[in-house]
Amino acid sequence: MQAKDQPPGGGHGGRILVVDDNPKIRDVVTRLLEDEGLPVDTAADGQRAVEMATRVRPSLIVLDMGLPILNGEQVAARLREHYGEPPPIIVVSADGRAAEKAALIGAHGYLHKPFDVEELIRLVHLALAVGWSEPS
Repeated sequence: MQAKDQPPGGGHGGRILVVDDNPKIRDVVTRLLEDEGLPVDTAADGQRAVEMATRVRPSLIVLDMGLPILNGEQVAARLREHYGEPPPIIVVSADGRAAEKAALIGAHGYLHKPFDVEELIRLVHLALAVGWSEPS
């Protein structure tokens, strides 16, 4: 296995990448996850998310689909190109098509904005429990 393919902290002990262009949502999600004892990194656009996620593989990505520069679908595609099997993704979308978008990119879960914080926490823990597996 190459170093770029290794998850930080060996699985779900690594960091969660929260990607949203709305700073209020980024801050709220970051605080919620940190309150759960989970380490978090953030990105405000798709290009920065790809840069961060390809430098160090996150254990999970909470991904807004309506991002500037690269949208959520483009982010997922680039990570698939880089890793083969991208990290688990939870899609967040405000347009009412979160389920469709999640299915399109193979996400582990989805939330409609505005979302219930308890549901976010539940989905995060569920996706982390799936864990990271080495791409074949």
